[in-house]
Amino acid sequence: MNEKMTPPSPMEKRLALLALVFVLLVLLTPGPVIEAIKNWLSLPVMPPSQSAFPADKVVHCMMFAACGYLSARAWAGRFNLVLLLVGLLGFAALTEVLQTLVPGRSGDIADFLADAVGIFIGVWWFKRRA
Repeated sequence: MNEKMTPPSPMEKRLALLALVFVLLVLLTPGPVIEAIKNWLSLPVMPPSQSAFPADKVVHCMMFAACGYLSARAWAGRFNLVLLLVGLLGFAALTEVLQTLVPGRSGDIADFLADAVGIFIGVWWFKRRA
């Protein structure tokens, strides 16, 4: 695998930005809005505190794995991967802090750890494919 990777296309950069914006929208949606959507769609979703399965952490991990992969794909040639990891971890920490300011949401160190695991999985996936 000594082939040079093709440079990212503008579409790949847009996808990475879209993933980051999507994460912000999902994580910063107020709790009452989530409840209203859940009720409107009649979703049988149990709050994370009542569920034995950590679905919330899995969702955090998956969202940030996608962000990690897409960000690495879009900007690995421009930034050192360590710098990219630090930036993504900072973004994850910022989302948790911002959630403390949103009604019906809360920041959680366990969510940050799930975000971090996802980021590392996404960047690892990128490196493996490169």
